[in-house]
Amino acid sequence: MSGCGLPVTYESRGTGGRSSISGITSTVFGATGYLGRYVVNHLGKSGSRMILPTRCGDNAKQHLKVMGDLGQIVDLAGLKIRDDSAIKYAVERSNVVVNLLGREWETRNFSFDDVHRDFPERLARICKELGVERLVHVSALGATLDHPSKYYRTKAEGDEAVRAAFPNATVVKPAKLIGTEDRLLNVFAEHTCKFPVQTLIDDGGSKHQPVYVDDVALAIRAIVHDESTAGRTFELCGEKILTMEDMLKMTQSIIRAQNASRIVYVPSFILKMLAAPHEFLLNRVPFPLPTPTGLTRSYIDAQGEDYLKDPKSEGFKELGIVPAKLEGVVIDYLRAFRFGGYDVGATAGQGSE
Repeated sequence: MSGCGLPVTYESRGTGGRSSISGITSTVFGATGYLGRYVVNHLGKSGSRMILPTRCGDNAKQHLKVMGDLGQIVDLAGLKIRDDSAIKYAVERSNVVVNLLGREWETRNFSFDDVHRDFPERLARICKELGVERLVHVSALGATLDHPSKYYRTKAEGDEAVRAAFPNATVVKPAKLIGTEDRLLNVFAEHTCKFPVQTLIDDGGSKHQPVYVDDVALAIRAIVHDESTAGRTFELCGEKILTMEDMLKMTQSIIRAQNASRIVYVPSFILKMLAAPHEFLLNRVPFPLPTPTGLTRSYIDAQGEDYLKDPKSEGFKELGIVPAKLEGVVIDYLRAFRFGGYDVGATAGQGSE
C-alpha cells in the first residue's frame, strides 16, 4: 500500500452512481475552494466516501454535505496545515488524497511558502509514511522555479517537493479557471459595471488558455479512478488561446457594456507602487483586509508571462475528455451583468436572443 498503483476499487459495488460504493475513501484538502466544490460533487457522484478537512465556518461548507449519499461525506473541522498529527488524522483512513489547497495572496498568517510549498511536502511525506495508495496534487499551469511571480515559483517548489516525497503522485496543472464563481471574467464584468474605465497591466498581452472549472473536476475524478495515471503530470487547458485584453473585451461584449472601449493600460511598476502599502498591511495586521483582485505584486508580476500548454504534455485527450468551448452555456453566467437586463438584445428594447 505504498502508492505503487494498487487498485483502489476493491470494495466497489453498485451501478457506479451516487448511491453506489466506489471503494474509494478520499481526503480532499481545499474542498471549500472554487475548484474544490466541483471535485467533491463529481467524486460524490461516483459513490466515493470523502473526508473534508476544513478551517472555515459552517456557512462556507454546508453545500458540500449534500454532494454525496447519506454518511458518505465527513466534515473534519479544525484543519492545521502545520500540524503533522492533524494531517495524519485526516488521511490515515483514506486510500486517495487530493490536495487543492492554494491562495492568491499572502497574509500575516499564511504565506505562499506555507501553502504552496511546505504543506504539499508535509502532506506527501505523511501519505508515503501511512501507505496512502494515490496522491493527486493540483498545481498551476506555468509554474516554474524561475518565474518572476512568487505565486508560481512556490507552486513549482511544491511540485518538486511532492515528487521527491511521493514519486507516484499525479500532478495536475490547470490553466485559468472559468465558471460561475470565477475570479477572472466576473471581476472584468463587475469592474466594467462599476467603474468608468477598465485597467489592464502593461499591454494586456499575456496569453492564456482558460478552461472550464467543471472539466478540470471531471479530469480529477478520472485520474482518481484510473490507476495508470499515477506518477504522471497533466496540463489541463482550454482549446482557445486568449490574451487578457481578449478576455476583457469578450466579457464586455457579452454584457453589452456601454463603455466597452474605455480601457487604460497601466505600466506594471505603477501598479506595484499602488499595491505596496496594502501588501504591507496584509502581512502585519491580525484581521482580514479586503483584497482587490489583481492588486498584489505577485499577480502583477505574473502578467508578463504566457501560460500555454506544452504540446508534448498530457492533458484532457489522454483522459478521454473533450474540454468545453468558452461560448454559450459555459459563460452564460456573465449575462447577469448585462446592461438593461439579463435577456436584453443587442440594443435596449430589441428583445431576447
